[in-house]
Amino acid sequence: MLPKYHYEVRFQKPGKKALRLPFTEATWSGSRQEAKRTLAVKTNNGRDRFWPDVDVEEGDLMELISYTGGTVKSLFMGIVVDLGKSSKGDINPVAYDFGFYLLNNDVAVVYLGGPADQLLKLIFAQHGIPVGGIGAMPAVEKQVIRGKSVWDAVVDVLNQIYRATGVRYWCWIDQGKVYVGTQRGQTKQWKIQQGSNLLNAERKRSIADMRTVVRVIGSDSDYISVLHDEVDADKAKRYGHLVKVIEIQDEDRENIISIAKQEMQNLSRVKEQAAVTSLGIDDVIAGTKIEVFEEITALQGTYTVFGDSHTIRPRYHEMKLDLQMEVSGK
Repeated sequence: MLPKYHYEVRFQKPGKKALRLPFTEATWSGSRQEAKRTLAVKTNNGRDRFWPDVDVEEGDLMELISYTGGTVKSLFMGIVVDLGKSSKGDINPVAYDFGFYLLNNDVAVVYLGGPADQLLKLIFAQHGIPVGGIGAMPAVEKQVIRGKSVWDAVVDVLNQIYRATGVRYWCWIDQGKVYVGTQRGQTKQWKIQQGSNLLNAERKRSIADMRTVVRVIGSDSDYISVLHDEVDADKAKRYGHLVKVIEIQDEDRENIISIAKQEMQNLSRVKEQAAVTSLGIDDVIAGTKIEVFEEITALQGTYTVFGDSHTIRPRYHEMKLDLQMEVSGK
């Protein structure tokens, strides 16, 4: 039996009361690679004379509320960024959550080197972005950041840590605050399995992004000096010569070799991708862990959701989840 799904979309102008927005379909989505979560709403404003007029404008707040399971829960709160209108008169607003402000504020900061968490807190404080939680993180080299958005600057720092340590950190927004960590916290682990709530499962392997050589070069702008080549001989013989060039400032040889080896480990793997489509679960979004059981694709175990797209219609909720196939927490 299908769950008793019940959702409501509301919009609110500054200083005004929130109003219900009737809709035919709402798509609520996000990814670990995106700064913001998105809510896109479709209406029948122009095709039904009994449909109430919709006075939504850019900058209005929009909220998605779930009544599923008998409890009231706000799933999304953000501002209307795009506003579409069709020749039939339909109004189709698209809202972003407060990750919008990570994308639309530029950074100008100099950091002399040290723990990455201190640098990230400095960037967020510069723009008045409230921090919900950032734990202790490894150190990064000196950074001179100009003209990048807050999001791009943060992603660059997190990628530096991944290249150096192999540990994957993520940044996300929750309840209007920014968090950085290896895993989003959760109190319950959900199950998706065939014969129950699973609708479809897909899995594939690819070498499109593989590299078999990591070439480290110096940062001198006048000439290019190759400091070290790290080669995976077995993979190079099997798949060919595929070179990734990385530039570093620290020319200490021990550090160079360590960075190159870690980058090779990150890049020389066959990439796996998997996705499942199931009946919707409000609490399952990018960064949460789920258990999946499907025989043909051999998806059996615990996975972290990399990206999610929830399609909500009256009395129906379906979600498609892209799964992170790296080791959990990395």
